[in-house]
Amino acid sequence: MSELLQPSLHRQHVSVAAPSQVWVGADGRLAPDPAGLTGVFHADTRFLDHALVTVDGVEPQAVGVAADGSRLTVDGLARNIAGPTLDPAVRVVQMWTVTPGLVRHRVELSTSLPELACTLAVHLGADFAPMDAVRVGGDVAPVEPAHDAARLAWAADGRTAVVTPATPGARIVTAIDVDSDDTDGFPSGHPSLVWSAALRRGVPFAAEWSVTLEDAGAVVRPAPGGEAAVAPESRPGPAGRLEAASLRQLAGLRLVTTRAPEAPFLAAGAPWYFTLFGRDSLWAARLMLPHDSALAAGTLRALAAYQGSERVVESAEEPGKIPHEIRARELVVSHGPGGDQLRLPPVYYGTVDATALWLCLLGELWGTGRAPDAVRALLPAARRAADWLLGAATGPAGFLAYRDESGHGLSNQGWKDSADAMQFMDGRRAEGPIALAEVQGYAHQAALAAADLFEELREPGGGSGLRAKAGELREFAGALRDRFRESFWVHDGAGPFPAMALDGAGTPLDSPGSNMGHLLGTGLLDPAESRLVVDRLLGPELFSGYGIRTLSTAAAGYWPLSYHCGSVWAHDTAIAVRGMLAEGFRAEAATVARGLLRAAESFGGSLPELFSGVGADASGIALAYPAACHPQAWSAASAVVVARALAPAGRLP
Repeated sequence: MSELLQPSLHRQHVSVAAPSQVWVGADGRLAPDPAGLTGVFHADTRFLDHALVTVDGVEPQAVGVAADGSRLTVDGLARNIAGPTLDPAVRVVQMWTVTPGLVRHRVELSTSLPELACTLAVHLGADFAPMDAVRVGGDVAPVEPAHDAARLAWAADGRTAVVTPATPGARIVTAIDVDSDDTDGFPSGHPSLVWSAALRRGVPFAAEWSVTLEDAGAVVRPAPGGEAAVAPESRPGPAGRLEAASLRQLAGLRLVTTRAPEAPFLAAGAPWYFTLFGRDSLWAARLMLPHDSALAAGTLRALAAYQGSERVVESAEEPGKIPHEIRARELVVSHGPGGDQLRLPPVYYGTVDATALWLCLLGELWGTGRAPDAVRALLPAARRAADWLLGAATGPAGFLAYRDESGHGLSNQGWKDSADAMQFMDGRRAEGPIALAEVQGYAHQAALAAADLFEELREPGGGSGLRAKAGELREFAGALRDRFRESFWVHDGAGPFPAMALDGAGTPLDSPGSNMGHLLGTGLLDPAESRLVVDRLLGPELFSGYGIRTLSTAAAGYWPLSYHCGSVWAHDTAIAVRGMLAEGFRAEAATVARGLLRAAESFGGSLPELFSGVGADASGIALAYPAACHPQAWSAASAVVVARALAPAGRLP
């Protein structure tokens, strides 16, 4: 999930209630911002690109912006209105509240003056820009509204935005004369809501309006309830506060698809990935499993509803394969003038790992004993996924591998999916088909999990066929383990370690990377190999003090602000911590978890999608990756692992 041109997000403020979200700038403005993303979004579209407040024709000066889940507050001052002293005389507080498909905006004026009459206006604009155009800064023409005395309404391509004033006295005008010098370049001519405000000391004036957002073609809907089915006990200390804040974020990401409306899952993240993603939603559900088995069951059902049934090169669909992402429309992203074009169909299967991860989650859900009927109902899908797994090991030396056959899909199809993610130590990019280390670990665990299920359960009409399939899966897992040991282990000056991947010729990528952390807990490594991996992950080339870098600092392609070649991803680090706990490395897991906790404190008490690989020895805080999404499902879910790793011994859930 990486493109070249992305708005900065790290200073922006967001309020989320999937599938709706509001983004304002660092200064609280909701108007085009060259420094970052702003707008009112719903599903895969920006509905409103303007919602700008003026008092007597001038924007308030923001003095504070605070976001908490589905609410966002902007505190400001109307500096253009003089008082009897040099102190500001008029305070302007904006409160944005987001619920699925509905955004409310309240503006409250208060003053120290004995009395004040002024004009309060909210200037609005809609463009229905698709997310791919917003992401690369594409020009999108504004849409003209229809209006009457009671509302403004925009409509285009099955999408509608209807603005309704909730406070009496509002006038709806389609053009208002505004001095552009006083409004920081905000253009005149936008439709506006206008109130004649009367207030005095101790008696404020408040105006409120709302916008209803509808997209007839959307493939996602808000999940019933909108909250996690099970919340953990609150834990004391910083880890507990991080976990509680993260659970609140996750509550705003819960969705269902129109195809499986009773199957909740977590949208991958805001703003770009407000939909069902294979590996992202699966990993988020796995990390959350100690507390929420209903989410795991829903995620499995949602993805099974789109399980592949035929071979289609354009979409990378194959029988039994779990999809990569689901959207309402084709996703098209151009990489600059004359650059390559990424073009993904609405249901895209270009992922090498989602099918194995689906089987892993199914096995782990069965192991909890909390949803046996859900697991039994998914046995037919599990059989198809297992058949795909057994038939997919066609890469170098018989490993699971990928190559984009369409010419316009993802060139890398593991979780590190940017074009430069797979590198040798000298910086050369690997040529496909590429076999990723972590994918072999997922496949090993998935095969054994499916074998256990097939031996314990009986698919209607399956009988002995499932037992035979279980035997085939166990043979596959054993052979994969042997081949991995022979082909993936390499040496450098610090000793042996598993390579990130094999290229199309079977040559190991000799640059140490975080991928090896995903092998822990999969059963692919023996205890001595696990010890080597843990030691390497905690070495100075990979462990930054805040998390595990995606690529060793010794590699030629290392850069701390590279998306996948030197940054730190919260979920990537948390997966390694989870594996350390599974393998019995509690002290090491706690060391890395404390690093993530320090990173979260650098970002206001939550974990973004990723952050810089600059280490704690060079910076007293974790540094932002400006385009990192937040909230993001697997990053927020990582807080559960952090809390587990830092819990007193014997108190792991």
